[in-house]
Amino acid sequence: MKKICHSAIYQLLSELEGDVGLYIRDIESDETLEINPNLVLPSASVIKIPMLALLLRDVQEGRVDWKEKRRIAPVNRVGGTGILCELSEEYMPTVEELATLMIVLSDNIATNEIMDIIGIERVNEFCAEMGMPQTRLMRKMLDFEAIKKGYNNYMCAGEAGRLLTQIAEEKFVNHEVSCTIMNIMEHQQCRNKLPALLPTIPNYAPEEVKRNIQEGSVLVANKTGELVGIQHDVGIFTLPGGRRYVIAMFTGNLKSDLQAIELIGKVSRAVYDALK
Repeated sequence: MKKICHSAIYQLLSELEGDVGLYIRDIESDETLEINPNLVLPSASVIKIPMLALLLRDVQEGRVDWKEKRRIAPVNRVGGTGILCELSEEYMPTVEELATLMIVLSDNIATNEIMDIIGIERVNEFCAEMGMPQTRLMRKMLDFEAIKKGYNNYMCAGEAGRLLTQIAEEKFVNHEVSCTIMNIMEHQQCRNKLPALLPTIPNYAPEEVKRNIQEGSVLVANKTGELVGIQHDVGIFTLPGGRRYVIAMFTGNLKSDLQAIELIGKVSRAVYDALK
């Protein structure tokens, strides 16, 4: 990272009325910038990234059938983000479709169903195994009663960033699994934070365009998370020639959610300008 990027980022972060954890890594040079990387905050939907990683490892090991159709359990039908709440209860998505909806639309019903497939405690065991002890899955999506009882989901920027670094390096399980995770994340439709100020390739672009990145553009694979007073986004960025970098930015205890959303975009732009 160029020094101008460091100073620009610190200047931007000084404007935030709230807490921030940040992890930035240039995959090519291994240069890393960490600011409060171990600051633990409620994860919101970013917890869906380690869930996806474990699910795909299970698929690779033959524990889960990627093409199996699932009848969604009534208890998993909640509101919030996603599309399954608008579809017929007779619709039986495949595990692959559930995983895709969990990420690209942050579908909470799909997420709850996947928790049943992989097991909540197994997610925590997986995170511990991966060197992510601060990452904890303790409740299903929109289980506000669990939150009242003190059960919540937690992450920090450093652990999220290091997991994404493994994926960006195509070292999580193997090339195929890592690329599958990135491909799903590249179809993300929530793009108002890290990608917002970048010349991004559209999520709906043909695969040929995504695999042949032109000068002046960047391919973004990201996952947002948000609650009142909490705004996160984590992502893998691929530049022309295949160079990649990772950003994981968590913010909490916010006075203004809008300020944090805009700031995440500005930090992302500063990193892009330094590395492009």
